[in-house]
Amino acid sequence: MFMTKNTDALEVKGFELENIGVKWVVTDLYGRLLQASLEAAAMLNLTIAGLRNRQLLMFFDGEREHWRDAIRAAASGLMVDREGSMRPRERRPVFVRAEITKAHDPFAGDALLWTFTEPESREVAH
Repeated sequence: MFMTKNTDALEVKGFELENIGVKWVVTDLYGRLLQASLEAAAMLNLTIAGLRNRQLLMFFDGEREHWRDAIRAAASGLMVDREGSMRPRERRPVFVRAEITKAHDPFAGDALLWTFTEPESREVAH
């Protein structure tokens, strides 16, 4: 997995950024993308470098005001867990569950860690 000093130094309780297969991104407190896992970049159909400095909200397929509220809540220290539709670049929308947690990046200051998983309402029972 491609890692940078920013992700190596990111401090989030109970989360290992080295987890292969986890779709995660780190944004500033306004939703500007700072870092991403290879899996998250693939989900959004861009490279890690291509994601940097883009607004994450632009990838959500509607309900952007609700996602702005989620960013504000997470920035205040609350753990936010919600589902919604994301639109990868030049691909069909993908329904995801996003968990947003406040983190600290020594290079960027306060940041938000977003982890994306399959939504509970759409998981298939095995």
